Amino acid sequence: MNGRGDQKQSKQQALTKKFPNVYALLFILCTVAMLLTWIVPAGAFDRVASGKISRVIAGSFHYIKGNPQTPWNMLQAIFQGYIKSSQTIFMIFFVGSAIQMLEENKCLSTTFTVMARKLQGKEALTIALVMFSLGLGNSAGVFGNIGLAIIPIGMFLTRAIGGDDFLGFMIIYFGMQSGFSIGFANPNVLGVAQMIAEVPVFSGTGPRAVCCILNIIFMYLVTWNYYKKIKKDPTKSLNYGSGMLLSSENDTLGKTSDKITQNFLTQRQTIVVGTFLIGVIICVGMTIKFGWKANKIGSYFLGMGVVAGILSGFSMNDIAKKFIKGCGPMVTASFVVGIASAVSVILNNGKILDTLVNWVSIPLAQLGPVLGAGFMVVVNALINILIPSGSGQAAVVMPLMTPMADIIGITRQVTVQAFQFGDGLSNLITPLNGTLMGGLAMAHVEFPRYFKWVINIIAGQVFVAAIVTMLLQYVGWTGL
Repeated sequence: MNGRGDQKQSKQQALTKKFPNVYALLFILCTVAMLLTWIVPAGAFDRVASGKISRVIAGSFHYIKGNPQTPWNMLQAIFQGYIKSSQTIFMIFFVGSAIQMLEENKCLSTTFTVMARKLQGKEALTIALVMFSLGLGNSAGVFGNIGLAIIPIGMFLTRAIGGDDFLGFMIIYFGMQSGFSIGFANPNVLGVAQMIAEVPVFSGTGPRAVCCILNIIFMYLVTWNYYKKIKKDPTKSLNYGSGMLLSSENDTLGKTSDKITQNFLTQRQTIVVGTFLIGVIICVGMTIKFGWKANKIGSYFLGMGVVAGILSGFSMNDIAKKFIKGCGPMVTASFVVGIASAVSVILNNGKILDTLVNWVSIPLAQLGPVLGAGFMVVVNALINILIPSGSGQAAVVMPLMTPMADIIGITRQVTVQAFQFGDGLSNLITPLNGTLMGGLAMAHVEFPRYFKWVINIIAGQVFVAAIVTMLLQYVGWTGL
């Protein structure tokens, strides 16, 4: 590496030292949440059960006796966060063990390296196919629960085409989120919001489908532009000099292609990879048809890992050792998911979450229908930082936004769209999103560095979304 490259890496590493470690960052957020319970008055909305949904009753907010959280309460909340996320945490471990079982005999790295050589010069098409498939599938919520499971596979692909681990994260997570953010057929988010707003479920498909496809194209262009930048200058990589994994230029980019020399899969590798691929397809199918959650997906990957080990010719002792070895790289991602859940636990235990939601929504009543529609996108984006669950946020904000929108003169379909924009787009920046934080940990990228890189992109998306929402309100869109 030349002197200039050494200077760049030194600057990157010096900058990284200024950033708080991901655990330190989340612990700081937990501390801030704890302090807020002593400052923000406790409050609550009345709720009514409607099937599996607990809906907020509009206009029912009232202040209640506070429950300030102490440092001891905060530590207990962190533990509760791990319990709350336990299924996801163990899914991550089991996925890691299954991936390790395949990689012990170079199954995945060889597969993607051979694929990359055959697709040389067609990297743009390869990335586009993966992202569009994930985006369109997740517009219906297909890949909602399997995202963390396939991010490591994406990283194998990008190493093979000379990319970095963050590029693998982008292709998978950005691909899924690009469709999920404006999904036109997602029953768990759009369906719930429309039911609460009392508009026909999946109505307004046309404009949403157009916005969804444009968003997938935009996120693909962001990803492709990043790939071109790091190919031209590896020091532009978010993995370069990363605080999670200090990497040199050579072992950050293109490392798999440099190590794999064979141009074909052996018979055993073909059997193992083929079986695993069929298994993943079945897992996706079961997730779609039966709504598998993290517990079933994790159990399934555990079984696939054992099968892969047997087909690879490993003894039971070797399978057990490789299982533990595969869990190792996933420790950071798993721990991050757990502590990310603790912040919402603290806010709920302190009984201030409803107060914060109420405060954020108050300014809406002061605006007219067009400006109010745009501001509603921003409000939902802010609330989503505190409540990263799509269906959970719908149950909290839609009963508030719907009557407020009726008073201001915003159509209910526009209200649903404002919620959907705000909920979906800010999923890419909230540190309380376990999938985001776990995926970044897998990709060895510190959240502050990622946030600095992505914030302008998300701010631009939210701005455009607000403009689109105002235009829809201006033309009186009802989606009927």
